[in-house]
Amino acid sequence: MAADAPHRRGYHPPVHDDAAARAILAATGLDGARLTPIGVGFASDAWLVDPGDRRAVLRVANGTTGFAVTYAMEHAVMARLMAAGAHVPTPIAGNWDLGDWDGPPFSLTTHLPGVPLPVGQHQRAAAPLAAFLRTMHALGIDGYGGLVVREGILRGEAAEMEAGLLAWCERPLWPLGGARLADHPALAARPDLADRIEGTAPPVRAALRRGPAVPVHSDLHEENILDEGGSLGIIDFGESLVAPAAWEFASLAYFLGWPFADRTLAAYLEDAPAPVLGRWRADASAIALCFGVHRWRQDRELGVDEEAHDEAFLEATLARVTGRE
Repeated sequence: MAADAPHRRGYHPPVHDDAAARAILAATGLDGARLTPIGVGFASDAWLVDPGDRRAVLRVANGTTGFAVTYAMEHAVMARLMAAGAHVPTPIAGNWDLGDWDGPPFSLTTHLPGVPLPVGQHQRAAAPLAAFLRTMHALGIDGYGGLVVREGILRGEAAEMEAGLLAWCERPLWPLGGARLADHPALAARPDLADRIEGTAPPVRAALRRGPAVPVHSDLHEENILDEGGSLGIIDFGESLVAPAAWEFASLAYFLGWPFADRTLAAYLEDAPAPVLGRWRADASAIALCFGVHRWRQDRELGVDEEAHDEAFLEATLARVTGRE
């Protein structure tokens, strides 16, 4: 797969536990609603719930990969975004709302109609996606790193940027915390590439520490951007964190390619002067090396076959950072 091609993140083992889903519907007043499996992610099974008046989406923790569920945090993020006018699912209920619930963690939200963002719509989608990102980045959430709800308050889990990023990652995060590319499960076998990436560590560290620190989605692949006749809806906030704003465009480039990330960044900054756009572009490119190294390690650990994409993305990003593109 070319580095600038869209990056699909399919993962669909047959796990669905309809009995658990039915028990949740009964506990939330939706007993008898039509239940249709719609997919499986790393942490959750998902169903479309149709009670006859308003469709909903039910996600239930499947416990198959050891991923922590983040449903309460996601509901808090969606509630904040809804209040700010963003087109996201409406939270309905979660296991924390049922005091005596002893089943698996779950999330119930309204269903957003639409299809995963088609490649042919990338140019048109840049401006509305940038508008959504400006809304999310303006939420004003304190702290750094992974988002948590503590005493009813949504905040980053750490008091400073580097600690927050390391805690969110839950694995070595080059070039922070003493992480070595020589220990990377894929790059250890590619010493030339690892050496060239290691040479960029200073600007990558600087970009990661620079900010501004904002809440970012961090998982904007095409399946999380729903297109309904030109209107975009955004779903799946499980990877959200407080990070440098440029992190968003680094992750967007990883999933959907640098041309789309660059267009979205230009729309996000609107009429910013060229030096400002250039600085953001440079920070996004540097952070993308960190993000790409992280995702390649994660892919290896999860057995996801994305070797060609991960290597090509890092090569293309290196060319940007070193001025060889």
